[in-house]
Amino acid sequence: MIDPVVSVSLRCVLALLFATAAWHKVSNRDRFASTLEAYRLLPTWLGKGVARGLPVLEIAIAVSLLLPLYRPAALGAAVLLVLYSVAIAINLARGRRDIDCGCFGRAARVPLSETLLLRNAVFIAAAAAVHLPVGARPLLWMDGFTAVAVLTVTTLLWGSLRRLGEMSTLGGSR
Repeated sequence: MIDPVVSVSLRCVLALLFATAAWHKVSNRDRFASTLEAYRLLPTWLGKGVARGLPVLEIAIAVSLLLPLYRPAALGAAVLLVLYSVAIAINLARGRRDIDCGCFGRAARVPLSETLLLRNAVFIAAAAAVHLPVGARPLLWMDGFTAVAVLTVTTLLWGSLRRLGEMSTLGGSR
């Protein structure tokens, strides 16, 4: 059993993750379709449909995580993150580290790495935690502040880590 503020905070973070991921895919559909194709996991005839449908699924998960019946969305989030991790792991095993993960759209090109698997494992754990039963205590105004603070700090940390990743692909020159 987890505290309600932990559940709300994790749901907000995951909703932001999936909404951002969907936005990056929708904002440049052609780039995402070519990124998906570069993974070489889907037949060509299926790739275009998946490239169109995946952002819709991510948006549905993001919105559903913010609704009272969020548990199925948490399960969907975990399953989708596992699928993303499997796709990354297969290509890492093939030695194909040069592929853009497709995580950030035009914002940054991020090559495949074990770090992405670790990041996804953290998000999978968060989705699993959201699926746990929530304690019965009522949420207070301070809990709302806490959830907003967690979301803000997570967003800043996420942006900083992404920037560090960009710098490391440039050889750490900045």
